[in-house]
Amino acid sequence: MGLFKKKAIETKCKECGMELNDPVRLERHMKKAHARPSQKNFDSPGGGGGMW
Repeated sequence: MGLFKKKAIETKCKECGMELNDPVRLERHMKKAHARPSQKNFDSPGGGGGMW
């Protein structure tokens, strides 16, 4: 009958493959680990739009 079966909830990170045990933890992991904006190359001359 399947009354007490666990539903298939995705708890594996699609970015890095890390397996988490709770969907809430997966959401927190995605925000913390993968929500960073792409890092620009600030060391290159003229490519950063710096202050000076």
